[in-house]
Amino acid sequence: DGLQLAVASNKYQDATLKLVHHFFPTIRFAAIYGQREDVPIKPAPDIVYDILRDTDVSKEATLYVGDSGVDMQTAGNAGVESVGVTWGFRSEEELRENGAVHIVHVADEINAIVCEK
Repeated sequence: DGLQLAVASNKYQDATLKLVHHFFPTIRFAAIYGQREDVPIKPAPDIVYDILRDTDVSKEATLYVGDSGVDMQTAGNAGVESVGVTWGFRSEEELRENGAVHIVHVADEINAIVCEK
């Protein structure tokens, strides 16, 4: 549908690549970034800025989907809209406390948010 998907992780870069290719072998990601030398880890916004630069996507056209408070903080620090998912790593309460703009309970709910943008 013309959307670009990217991964921003605090796992080491090599591990991030291995995990993404293992669990999502058919998805073509525009960028896959994990922890890299000389790049501050999340919630610093640097990883998001790298993805935006490499994909040529504006902050306004970006949704940051994550499952932790750190993810919601990262989105806020980068100035992009956040979507907290409740099936992941942390609780809905933690997502809300850390600034989630949207909360979704199933993946299909993300589509409705994308359509609003």
